[in-house]
Amino acid sequence: MELELARLAERIEGHLAKLRCFSATVEGVTRLPFTVEARQAIDYLAEAMKQAGMTVRLDASGALIGRYEGQTAQTVVLGSHYDSVPRGGAFDGVAGVVCGLELVRELAVTGRRLPWSLEVVATNDEEGVRFGGGFFSSKAFLGLWQPAQLAAIHDGEGISLAAAMRGFGLEPEQIGQAVWDLTNIRCFIEIHCEQGPVLEQQQQEIGIVSGIVGMRRYAISLQGRPDHAGTTPMTMRTDALALAARLISKAEDTALAYPGAVATVGFCDIRPNVVNTIAGQVVCSLDIRSRWEADIQAMETEILGFIRNLARTRQAGCEVNRTLTVQPVELDRTLQGLLENSCRRRGYAFGHLPSGAGHDALQLATAVATAMVFVPSRQGRSHCPEEYSDSRHLAKAVLAVLDTLENLP
Repeated sequence: MELELARLAERIEGHLAKLRCFSATVEGVTRLPFTVEARQAIDYLAEAMKQAGMTVRLDASGALIGRYEGQTAQTVVLGSHYDSVPRGGAFDGVAGVVCGLELVRELAVTGRRLPWSLEVVATNDEEGVRFGGGFFSSKAFLGLWQPAQLAAIHDGEGISLAAAMRGFGLEPEQIGQAVWDLTNIRCFIEIHCEQGPVLEQQQQEIGIVSGIVGMRRYAISLQGRPDHAGTTPMTMRTDALALAARLISKAEDTALAYPGAVATVGFCDIRPNVVNTIAGQVVCSLDIRSRWEADIQAMETEILGFIRNLARTRQAGCEVNRTLTVQPVELDRTLQGLLENSCRRRGYAFGHLPSGAGHDALQLATAVATAMVFVPSRQGRSHCPEEYSDSRHLAKAVLAVLDTLENLP
């Protein structure tokens, strides 16, 4: 058993070492959707899936799907995403894809076939950092995209999502072909690094995710007036950056009043961004998350109401566009129970915890039975070059999921 675990961990570690090379930056991993680096990752994963015994296809959303036939057409889907944030880590997303393909390899080397077929999916643009939304493939699986929407969404360089797809060899008009036949999907299971400190602090090897937070994301444009920093009195300024500072402070104060909630302004574009000129415009983000939909709505009302009123008082412009709406979800209790049984039988230290990050599982849980398995993140670090998860923990997650699949009712 120990030798089996060590060999599995070694294969997982080897995949991740190769995948981290497909990056637009030397520091960390930068693999945005529809880029050269994304294509390199797809090509590598496609070959690895074939070697693990799967047939492989690229769907209309840019998701890579490997299939291992079982005794019936009913399908269990495993996987995660292959894109990253800028200068992110080498484990977020791709670790779950690699774990899925290595689970299939465990079956294929002995010719074992489960009562259901298996698909390993590497989803595209889960992070949403290029086009501002996220969960692109998982939304496509559920039929939530129309071709007209893809032409209306643009990245920071003015490239539309539709144009980026065409440059990647995809046809946005065919996005409907990515829709899953949900009648054939038995369940979806995603292995992922925790991206937080809880499992490490509690000395647990496996985290069984109980639910995933809901999210609201906004693009906020604050319009002031650019004036001379030295000759414009403080009482005669319309400083867009001062407004943004108040927004940031209000977001922090509001989130602290709601247990377990978070609010973040993580992006600011300051214009003209000159040392001796008052900011004339600030375009910034606002991200609100909570397990409870009522709290999300209350925070939204409080924070946005505050900044709109303040902008009006200071005779500034304030435009708010919601770019992402995701409802909180609870994950499948039957799957959680099977994962718990496996961890107990194998002697793995485990716990239950919610996910504060959004994942493809968040989208798919609205339509199919879904589970998530977390492994510890060293020092809780993620979305940074320091991100790290032990390959032995990932291997244990694979074996726990394999037990679960073998015992599905």
